[in-house]
Amino acid sequence: METDTPNPEADAIELASLRTQLADTATAILAAVPENLRGIIPGALSPAEQVTWFHTAKAAGVFDKPTVAATDAGTKAAITPIATDPSSLPLYARMATGYRT
Repeated sequence: METDTPNPEADAIELASLRTQLADTATAILAAVPENLRGIIPGALSPAEQVTWFHTAKAAGVFDKPTVAATDAGTKAAITPIATDPSSLPLYARMATGYRT
């Protein structure tokens, strides 16, 4: 019959191994953050908290590239000047029309 005796030394080795794996995983995940956004990553977080922060930020759309609406670059806007009746303008505006080049 096998007895399940606790082995603190083996548990400590396994815990250290798991912490190393978690730190490596967090480093790999955070490597996907664009260079210009790496400054927003909180540095005081544990590796598990960094992974959680990354997934929360990604779900919020922090790392998505902004989309630009398609424009119709081939057409130019038609601007038609409005013709005004000079007799309806004030005196200074009627005088200013004579100085336009």
